[in-house]
Amino acid sequence: MKNFPTYKLNEEAQNALKALVNDSITKINEPIDGSAKLVADIYTGRDPLGAGLRMMIGEGIPVQAYNDALSTKRWSPPETTANLFLSRIRQILTTLTPGVPTIKVRSRTPGAAYAAEHQNELMRFMTDRGELREAMRKAAFTGLLSPFFGIKLAFDLDAKYAYDKVKFETIEPHDCGYEPFQRRFSWHSYDKQWADLPKDWRPDVTEPPKDWDTIRITEVYHEGFKHGAKKMEGCPMSIFVSIGGEDSDTTLGGRKEDISSLGTYTTTVELPACPLVLGNFLDPAPAEDVPASEVLSWIPLMRMIVQVLVQINREITTVNKTILFDKAAVSDDALMLARDAVPGATVFIGVDADDATRGVNATMRPVEQNSVLNEYLAALTTYMRLFDDVTGVSPQDRGMPVNPRKSATEAAAITDAASRRNQDRLEVMAMMWSRLSQALFKFQRIVCGKVVPVPLENGIVREVPVPNPVTACYAFEVDPIELGHMSRRGDLDALMNWLTVTTNTQQAFQTGMPRLTRETLRRLGKSMGIEDVDLYLDAPVLEEGPENRYIAFLQTGKAINVYPQDQHEMYIAYYQKMLDKVTGESLFKGGELVLISALEKHAMFAQQLAEATSQKAGGEVVPGMGAGAGSVDNNIAAQLQAGATPSAVPQGTGGY
Repeated sequence: MKNFPTYKLNEEAQNALKALVNDSITKINEPIDGSAKLVADIYTGRDPLGAGLRMMIGEGIPVQAYNDALSTKRWSPPETTANLFLSRIRQILTTLTPGVPTIKVRSRTPGAAYAAEHQNELMRFMTDRGELREAMRKAAFTGLLSPFFGIKLAFDLDAKYAYDKVKFETIEPHDCGYEPFQRRFSWHSYDKQWADLPKDWRPDVTEPPKDWDTIRITEVYHEGFKHGAKKMEGCPMSIFVSIGGEDSDTTLGGRKEDISSLGTYTTTVELPACPLVLGNFLDPAPAEDVPASEVLSWIPLMRMIVQVLVQINREITTVNKTILFDKAAVSDDALMLARDAVPGATVFIGVDADDATRGVNATMRPVEQNSVLNEYLAALTTYMRLFDDVTGVSPQDRGMPVNPRKSATEAAAITDAASRRNQDRLEVMAMMWSRLSQALFKFQRIVCGKVVPVPLENGIVREVPVPNPVTACYAFEVDPIELGHMSRRGDLDALMNWLTVTTNTQQAFQTGMPRLTRETLRRLGKSMGIEDVDLYLDAPVLEEGPENRYIAFLQTGKAINVYPQDQHEMYIAYYQKMLDKVTGESLFKGGELVLISALEKHAMFAQQLAEATSQKAGGEVVPGMGAGAGSVDNNIAAQLQAGATPSAVPQGTGGY
């Protein structure tokens, strides 16, 4: 971001900001580490309350040999028991990120539809190559497993093409944060090679690192921190660089444990907006500012499920089976043969079936024992249902059929209730992506310029205008429509309803629409999200009625046009009202004859239309005759075909 203007904070502001950020990192890391510890224990099977520890001890592994789940000094493949845990997370991720995401911009001010098309085209350029899909999927995953997460706009001002200048990143909570309660600043820490660090951001050191050495950079966005500088426009971003005193850990899963050291303050960059947006799936508890990870609510139920499974396995594999037998009928050798037989082999033991006092059942009979296996299975079913409620994954999402005895309405209600939790997650993500897109409006002209050249196949370069950031913030509404396609379904339903309403209205008012109807139609379109409805409800089609014709007569002096397809009742009522005003209020007298002539023509057309309608409804003009030359009506034709004499039809009645 070297193209943005830079300046220096005074020493007092530097020290105060550094102390606040260090305090924020210390306070936030404690709940983050606790959440990560519980989640890692469940994933790796090291949770002692979920029977995982006892299972590992039973396998001969001593307690001292257990590694900390968050340890980065050495790494080994975990003995995971997280199949249930991971399967639910993957099902939720599939629901939250169903396809390639698209950020759609809609105009919310009249006349902004043309600029919205340009903005949508720019959005497609930036999101297709900006790794938006990966960022959204990681955001959904991190939001489930972490107290909060961040999404950030990253810019490469030196890129040649516009589609390579914007990237979207999802940041884990260990690398981003905010000031608890005050929210005057937020920060993002990351590693970078010394050679890739802009020269303006490099601190003054006696021995500079090698070009390939990695250093820690912390960007602090402090638009709410009043540091006393003269330039307080937009969002100030102060850079802290930490070079020495850090042990580089390159093992798998490695992360520097000491990240509280910000390092040295270098410069402050003036940004038009904060490029980092923080969000969380759960709200914090009262009097706290760090929320809990959503999956922490899953852990008690998962522990219960694992414990019940352990008990079921123990019930199946460890309960002895006792069988009573008659010593006189079955010998010890036969019992040894049956006990030591290879599984699947056939064993023959002879008994005396002719003895009336001792049958086969009395010779060898198993003892009925009271087993708690059914209670364990019922408890497991209950816990699984509770787990579905907590995670928001319905049995249908897991591929299980619903009870066919349920009605369609009840089944739809169950499915809808199961998707509400995902809808809540989608709303959080949509809010974050909307805020990030609003920030992108303020960066796009700085990053891409006023126009973006788009080369076409024929060699011509097409220029796409970049909307003004202030105008874009007023005129555009951001809608991440691919988040479950919920917004897209709403848009399609609204457009289909609008199409039905406008088609019916135009068919009813082909040549003229009353003002009340047009105003109602305009307000309906506004409420349905069609902001430019005034541009589409053009007057020549919908409002060229009696008023426009009367105004044209007053302007030109020509006679008022009258057409057979007009709605004559409306024209007659309007012209009669104008004629009453002309005669009663001593207005311009030159229009009386013209109005009377128009009224007579409309009355004549209305009478002809009424006569034609009555003839069509009442039957043929000549009784007994059809519409064609020399044809008879249906009743007369039926009588002739039957060989009967047609009945006489009196004059003045229809031939039915």
